Order: sequence, then structure tokens, then C-alpha cells
Amino acid sequence: MSDSPAELRLQLAYPLEPGNAPLFAADLVAEAAGQGMTLDYSAASLAGLDAVIGSLRGTGVPVEQVADVLFGFGAYLGECIVRATGGRWVSPGGVALDRPALFPIVVALPAGTACDPVSQPFIALADGPAAGLAGYFARHH
Repeated sequence: MSDSPAELRLQLAYPLEPGNAPLFAADLVAEAAGQGMTLDYSAASLAGLDAVIGSLRGTGVPVEQVADVLFGFGAYLGECIVRATGGRWVSPGGVALDRPALFPIVVALPAGTACDPVSQPFIALADGPAAGLAGYFARHH
């Protein structure tokens, strides 16, 4: 993923910092509920988001047009991981990641590792189902 957050021009309701990640996720839950979709922070709920990403991929929509939605999906994915593992949202400095974080919020896992769930929906849009959110959750919880 070559776009940086600045290039994506996200319209975020809160400052982009670790303490606000649960708020981004909660906003997505509320928005989804308004559209008849239940997001309960479970692994099963991620399959619905994968389906949405698949639909977006099928339309060929440019990432810039759906960046805010993808960001919300990533915050939700991260909050699912936090709740399942007892992890916590942190800044990426000082944690070991397998690739540079696209955004300045990542999840530190209790085992001493970290993951970058906020970037994953962007990767899934570009790379397809093998990069889906449900699979990412399974690998990091």
C-alpha cells in the first residue's frame, strides 16, 4: 500500500491517536447498526466486513473514495483483537511490526508482539480475500 494517511485525506471525528481507536470502532458499530448490520466485536462479525470489502473491490472503487470506511473497518478489527487478547492500542514507535504501519496506531499484544489492524482493510481491498479481516483476526488473537 503506497498511499500515506496524508494522501488519503481522512475525515476523522477524533485526533488520530491510540486512545481514540475504540471511539473510531464504536462509531463504525453505530453506523453499521443504522444500516441494519450488527457488529458485536466477534470474529464472526468480521466476515460481514470482508464481504463489504469484496463488494468494493468488485466495483473497482478508488481507495481514496472509501478510505474513511476502510479506516473504520481497521479500527474495528483492532478493537476486536484488543477485546479478544487483552491487548492495547499504542503508537507504533518502539513495537516490533512486520512492516511499517500506515497509521500511527497499532495494537500491542500481551505476548510482546504487535500488529497493525488499521492498515489491513486497505491491504484486503488491494490484495483480495487472502488478506481478509477474519483471517487477520485469526492470526493475531
